[in-house]
Amino acid sequence: MGILNQPSVSCDAVVLRSWPCGETSVITSVLTKDQGFVRLLAKAARRPRSTLRPLVEPGRILNVEFSLNATRELQYLRSGSVQWDPMTTGLSLEQSAYLLAVLELVDRCRPAESTDNEPASEELFEVCDAFIRMLSSFPEACAGRLFFAFEWQFLHRHGLDPEVNCCSSCGKVAFLDETTAESNQRPSGALWFDVTEGGLICSECGVKIGGGRPLSAGALQEFRNYETGSFVEDGFEEMPRALRREIGGHLHRFLGFHLPGYRLPSALELLRPAPSATVTIKSKEKS
Repeated sequence: MGILNQPSVSCDAVVLRSWPCGETSVITSVLTKDQGFVRLLAKAARRPRSTLRPLVEPGRILNVEFSLNATRELQYLRSGSVQWDPMTTGLSLEQSAYLLAVLELVDRCRPAESTDNEPASEELFEVCDAFIRMLSSFPEACAGRLFFAFEWQFLHRHGLDPEVNCCSSCGKVAFLDETTAESNQRPSGALWFDVTEGGLICSECGVKIGGGRPLSAGALQEFRNYETGSFVEDGFEEMPRALRREIGGHLHRFLGFHLPGYRLPSALELLRPAPSATVTIKSKEKS
């Protein structure tokens, strides 16, 4: 009766993580549209016939009803329905890895409340919702670009957007025809990306500062597309492997430097190429 007497709310949510509790129950961490981050206790959700069982799978977009008691760390999950299940669309290993990486990133690094008294988690929910639906609907070749665009929007929700339109140090406008060389030298006209400066730096400041890493024109264009949202127009094109590694490295270092609690999502380890197996054949000893 104590549970039933508590007030409840109904809202949309994304399941971020779930783990067992007791013999049959489940605790799940969700990002809701209206209440921010909430931990729910789903009683007996591991029983085969439980109506709560479909509501605790990570990656699903739900409409859920749960108790709301400010004195409790765990709220009771009462009921709900699945609005979108990405796994039913036949995600590939790469798409699944990016999905799990996003869920881990959101669950570990939660944005603070915005200054206008509106929860930043409401905007973050919209970004998560859009990412999950687009990942499930777009071709597999778009998965990497969608993940990088999400990381960019995630930084934006934290107020940590990298500067990509002008030099972070001197304010000089950067042009896409300024490209970098393959070597570690600093050629004239090259662009650089420095996490300590907050983003793009021109060649002159790069020489003075002495930090950062080379930034190609292709990576700069991708960053600007993420900032404006225009990456969707070219999202169906597969990103070259070298460009994907460059962009991933820049964003990983930026997140690690500026975002407390960040670490490389463990799901991305699934995308690392397997080491080539070497077979050693021992010669038979002569009798």
